Amino acid sequence: MPALITNKGKEITVNRIKGSGTEPKYVAWGLDGGTALPLGITNTALGQAAPEARTSGTSSVVTTTTTNDTYRVVGTITATATRKIKEVGLFDASTGGNLFVRGTFDEINLEAGDSIQFTINVQFREQT
Repeated sequence: MPALITNKGKEITVNRIKGSGTEPKYVAWGLDGGTALPLGITNTALGQAAPEARTSGTSSVVTTTTTNDTYRVVGTITATATRKIKEVGLFDASTGGNLFVRGTFDEINLEAGDSIQFTINVQFREQT
């Protein structure tokens, strides 16, 4: 799924390089499948967050194209009721906070108790 680093996400990245700020590792899902582009860079929240709490994902650094070029967060969310999930976001806090990256995708229909394990990769690469 294509995703987009938001303007706040760019701020988070710069702050982390400077040794401050909070790691964006909190995964949330939502019900809005609206495109993340082109205005998505100004998103500060999901289009329509679902009521389930954010989950604290497990972060790592992995290699996609060149050594250690990708920040990865893996997190699982479980539905508390029937849901039609269409978006995922990565935040720097368990509540509130800043939206680092948002991705949209084709609807995933869930029943209560169903879960999705998201793997969110943020790859830093050359502009082509």
